[in-house]
Amino acid sequence: IGGEARVSAPSTGYAHMALAFQGPTSAPLMNVLKHSLVLSGASAFAAPGIMGVYGGSAPSDAESAVDALCKAVGAAPPADVVAKAKAAAKAEALRALDAGSKSLADAMTASILDSCGYSAKGLADSYDAVSPEDISKAFGEMVKSKPAFAAVGDISAVPYHATIASRF
Repeated sequence: IGGEARVSAPSTGYAHMALAFQGPTSAPLMNVLKHSLVLSGASAFAAPGIMGVYGGSAPSDAESAVDALCKAVGAAPPADVVAKAKAAAKAEALRALDAGSKSLADAMTASILDSCGYSAKGLADSYDAVSPEDISKAFGEMVKSKPAFAAVGDISAVPYHATIASRF
């Protein structure tokens, strides 16, 4: 991953920032990790192979907002947060199965192409199999990857990528 994108639009009076890392390719692991970040108070996002946090602030508070983003991914979540995240991620996946989600359809297709069956029980079991140790390992691998950073808006006080990357 790595790199930086900055779009200056000072008239907005607000800075939007996102910090992303290479994430796990396993959908259950990725979703539990995302929910762990959310339950820890971060605004998190995930897509296959990418995981991150985002936020915004007034320009004068941009450095503090970046500090908060870095802190959100600074340490693996405790086991109790992982347990809650597993339940939330599993419920989200089962609701998506019931609703016929496009991303879930892609996961089902991949599962069938891998010669595996696909069922609600199999889906639930895949989330149950995620352990706090798995999350801790994925978290460690995530922050070892090169971070990517994006900032949009009034970014006059937003730290640059090199400053942010040096924190990891």
